[in-house]
Amino acid sequence: MKNYRKRIADDILMRKLEGKGAVLIEGPKWCGKTTTAEQFAASILYMDDPEKKAQNITMSELNPKRLLKGATPRLIDEWQLAPIPRRLHTPVRGVLHG
Repeated sequence: MKNYRKRIADDILMRKLEGKGAVLIEGPKWCGKTTTAEQFAASILYMDDPEKKAQNITMSELNPKRLLKGATPRLIDEWQLAPIPRRLHTPVRGVLHG
């Protein structure tokens, strides 16, 4: 986004990322959750990308750790489409948006 306007949530998100392994951002549709998270992400996985959605869901079932690969903090946008199984014990550092 060209002209990102700083939000109150930015400072909160920054503090949470510094102190936690992962941060979940919740809110109504079209309120800027993804746009805000993108400002802090070093890498991004868009689970609902039309060209990769089926592949991402399959990968989450076969090898969920693969979806976590990438620079941190990592944004996993729309992660609820294929939740990472509880059996996954890899530490997460990033932003989850759903």
